[in-house]
Amino acid sequence: MYKPWVTVNIFMISFLHLLQGSDYENGSVKRTSLSALERSEQQIRRASSLEELLRITHAEDWKLWKCRLKLKSLANLDSRSASHRSTRFAAAFYDIDTLKVIDEEWQETQCVPRETCVEVAKELGTTTNKFFKPPCVNVFRCGGCCNEESLSCMNTSTTYVSKTLFEISVPLTSVPEPVPIKIANHTGCKCLSNTQRHQYTIIRRSVQYPEEDGCPFTNKLCHNGWVWDSDKCECVADVQHSNRREGPPSSC
Repeated sequence: MYKPWVTVNIFMISFLHLLQGSDYENGSVKRTSLSALERSEQQIRRASSLEELLRITHAEDWKLWKCRLKLKSLANLDSRSASHRSTRFAAAFYDIDTLKVIDEEWQETQCVPRETCVEVAKELGTTTNKFFKPPCVNVFRCGGCCNEESLSCMNTSTTYVSKTLFEISVPLTSVPEPVPIKIANHTGCKCLSNTQRHQYTIIRRSVQYPEEDGCPFTNKLCHNGWVWDSDKCECVADVQHSNRREGPPSSC
């Protein structure tokens, strides 16, 4: 007689415990889900390529996209011969041509050395009474976007290229003379944080060139009686020329 009631009571007590446990677990699940969402957002923000992004957002299908993107005759494929998964991926997610356009744009905006024009006078930090023709030269400098706001595209390796230009001084005292100069040329770039920047030399004006004489001009024509001093980076009086003009000392 009491057996059915005992069974019902045990069931009710178990059900109440289950509800309490469910409330606690739901809270834990919510916290876990929130943490997982935050991690996913961070991973998406740090994605450095379309492939990496798809690996995060579509883990099961990114390999399929990669294979399909390489197929040159994709447009000529018979849709009936494609697998169900392939059809599902194309229909449910993205058109392959759209992905290709996005991927090309992404690659073109990476942090890499890019050809650009720099103003020679500002680059060398010359005085205002000197200017160059042409005023600018083509070199490679780091440019592009980084995948995190805390990072900046910086140069990690540099060479120096030689350029020949006309240097003109004002007021005009002589005709323009061609002079060789050396300009910094970036050969390696990387997205770095503020704390990492000091590890690499940042190119600024009037930089001293490593393994060079410290002067951007390797040689320069000077007026009669003057010679080029690469240590002082200027024309100095020619001592030998002065001695020749004075001649040998006269005897009494």
